[in-house]
Amino acid sequence: MKAFFGWLVLSVAVLTTVSCEKVIDIDLNTEDPKYVIEGEVLAGDTIHRVKITRSLNFDESQAFPTVDNAVVTVTDNLGNSATFTSVGNGVYELTGYPGVEGRVYTLTVVVDGNTFVASSTMPGMVAIDSLYVEEFPFGEDTFRTLVPARFDPPSIANHYLLKVKRNGVFESGLFLQNDQFTDGNYSVEPLFLNELIQGDTVEVTMYGVDKPVWSYFNQLYVNTASSATPANPESNFSGGCLGYFSARTASTKSVVCP
Repeated sequence: MKAFFGWLVLSVAVLTTVSCEKVIDIDLNTEDPKYVIEGEVLAGDTIHRVKITRSLNFDESQAFPTVDNAVVTVTDNLGNSATFTSVGNGVYELTGYPGVEGRVYTLTVVVDGNTFVASSTMPGMVAIDSLYVEEFPFGEDTFRTLVPARFDPPSIANHYLLKVKRNGVFESGLFLQNDQFTDGNYSVEPLFLNELIQGDTVEVTMYGVDKPVWSYFNQLYVNTASSATPANPESNFSGGCLGYFSARTASTKSVVCP
């Protein structure tokens, strides 16, 4: 599943604990161009991807330069290592490498004499139990929300990123949820989208991620919403680059709006 996000113009939708949502367009702020690394290892035997670009200065607007000369490797805490293959346009792919819940994965990127390292723990799988449309009265009208229900495991801090596709097209933004108030319970936290129309086919993918990755996107929202000049969220990479590395699970369900 592809989940690479554009840089310098990044739309982030954050679903808060009071179920309000905001979509923002921001420019990541950097005085000097830096490497930007977006990497993922997914649970199961699937295709894992890393994308590497160079950032631009705040006042630059051309396309982000891609990086195709990096050496990208991943190792888990049991010593299983593999090397990604460059497929062009800054994208590196790895197939046949198992993503296993509970393991710690370390991604190393070496490029132009620089070394960047990040680690991420793959959480336990939490699946979407059901996906349905719920209606609320709104004045004389009816407002529809999308509900990805799930059983939340007790006594474990869970963090989720959700992507929504409507009629084959991704909705702008990224939704964030956690179990701060639903630990061990059946969660029915809704997603507020633009108007859902009868006959729309909506697909939701819920990624289980570790806290540092969730915090990365949450910081992106908070920093942007609270300052005139956007601040870069804290990367889980060492070495001074931008971006993140995420070992994650994924669960997908779809529904046709009634």
